[in-house]
Amino acid sequence: MKMFDETFSQRTRLRQFELLVEKKSIFVNAHYLAELSPYFKMLCFDDTFREAQNGRAEIEDEAYDEVIELLRFICPNSDYVINRNVTESNFPMLTHFSNLMQLRDLRRQLESYVENEVRMENYRPRDENLVEMIIEAMNASFSPSLMNIMYQKLARIDLNHIKALIKDLPDQYAQAILEGAQKF
Repeated sequence: MKMFDETFSQRTRLRQFELLVEKKSIFVNAHYLAELSPYFKMLCFDDTFREAQNGRAEIEDEAYDEVIELLRFICPNSDYVINRNVTESNFPMLTHFSNLMQLRDLRRQLESYVENEVRMENYRPRDENLVEMIIEAMNASFSPSLMNIMYQKLARIDLNHIKALIKDLPDQYAQAILEGAQKF
């Protein structure tokens, strides 16, 4: 029997807890996830939760593909290696889940990415990606100093282009992003 399934679509000896996302089953190692997150510890093992009693939980309002991407990021692969490469593309999704699912080690890694990568002079993310990074970092209550690193990057962009990037965002985001970039 294969021990690892990179799609998490099959129950294995270790992956017995079922997450239902967009009506599709994802099987995870509840013990491993409980070690990473108080969210999963409660969801999978607190007897006051029906999910813990049933060995399955539905995750609503999240995309199946993004949950799979998160699991590939935080769980070991078939070679028992954890591939934790944060990029401008996966940063928003990882930040969202680190906040939602209380993945504290992941949160520290994302903060470190901002401090050590985003801050670098030669770091040049796509403008759209940077805006998404800022939105998710705002939602996750990143510290003002970390937000300023991202705002400083955004401030390098022409103000009219920033306005075009944020024109369809809800006012609270658009205003905060514009004010943040204008500080620099």
